[in-house]
Amino acid sequence: MESRINETIEEVIGVSPEIVDKALDKTIDKLYREVLDIIEAIDRIRSTILLKGSFTIKQMDRSMDLCYYALDSSFTSPAIELIGGYLGIVVVSYTSFGKTCGRTEVDSKVLVDLNFVEDLTNIYAKYYERQTALKLLNAKKVGEINFDVLLLDGELIPRILPSWRLQNSKKSRLYQRIIDMTEEMMELADKTDTAIVGVLKRSYSRDIVNILGYKELKMSDRAVLSLVLKPGEYVILGSYVDLRNELLKLKDKGSVDNEWLRARIPWYDGIIRSMAGHTVRLAFYRAENTVYPTATKIEYLTSSTLDEDTLISSIMKISTGTGIPTPIDYVDALLNIPASLKYTVYQKIIAELYKKLGANFDKASVFLSLMNPEKMRFLKDSSKLAPPN
Repeated sequence: MESRINETIEEVIGVSPEIVDKALDKTIDKLYREVLDIIEAIDRIRSTILLKGSFTIKQMDRSMDLCYYALDSSFTSPAIELIGGYLGIVVVSYTSFGKTCGRTEVDSKVLVDLNFVEDLTNIYAKYYERQTALKLLNAKKVGEINFDVLLLDGELIPRILPSWRLQNSKKSRLYQRIIDMTEEMMELADKTDTAIVGVLKRSYSRDIVNILGYKELKMSDRAVLSLVLKPGEYVILGSYVDLRNELLKLKDKGSVDNEWLRARIPWYDGIIRSMAGHTVRLAFYRAENTVYPTATKIEYLTSSTLDEDTLISSIMKISTGTGIPTPIDYVDALLNIPASLKYTVYQKIIAELYKKLGANFDKASVFLSLMNPEKMRFLKDSSKLAPPN
């Protein structure tokens, strides 16, 4: 009897191997057909790039030993959801890297924000990143530190759609502040002879594929160029203004999906508006000696002493293993937000509020209650919300 019950339970809550196999077959076949299409088009894509003239494939050959400062942030996603709002924790870290740095510097800071009706933690993370970048560039300006390249894990130019600028909200004001800080960052980089590079690890754009006339390929630019580029090669794509102009040439030609193009142009308009006249350029490179044969996308500002070929070649030289610049990998390792940190922050807030409110703490305790205690594993006893002994 017990055996029959177990069999019934397995049928109800399990998924049969046949169903899994059928789902996998569809996925594998879809991937197989797309990879085959790209493999068959590799030589034609390379020829198209070489003939186009505005894109250039080059070989890494002008690298230098440089001093890098790498900067990144992580944040609670989602934030800690309280009855009284969203409690967000942000960790911002930076590290120096390179033989010419003279000394190694590593720093991490934890920042906490509470927003009553909206989770803005990801925007605050960008804000604190820009704040830290300005701190480093100002330190270089007064001679406290010296470095050649500021590496950002993620975009250099904020992705702000024009429609967001029109909103009169806390989010839109924060976005505008981030844009202003980015402009200040680029101006300081120019004054201090510093190159800035944003490493775009999560890139799913299909602009280059469409510009080259291969809209039938479904994968991203990064996926396609990972096969087109050979180890040690990079392709310079030009500035955001250049790419926007290339996309505008495709209007009404039927060579791209017009609905996709209509959505993409405003996206470029937002980026160009955020650059405040600075020329930010893009490139893909494929580093040598990597675990996976993947291309890496970067957007960058050169400096007066570092032309783009030297800058890109130097970054490729320090991009082994993952294909991402080593300093970015290092700083990424500093960004963990453990459950113990969430617990400590939460308990500290309870303790400090109790000091300030005294007898009124009971009235405030409802706002500190967790919105969904079952999901907050960081709290050792989710039913316990009491002042310290």
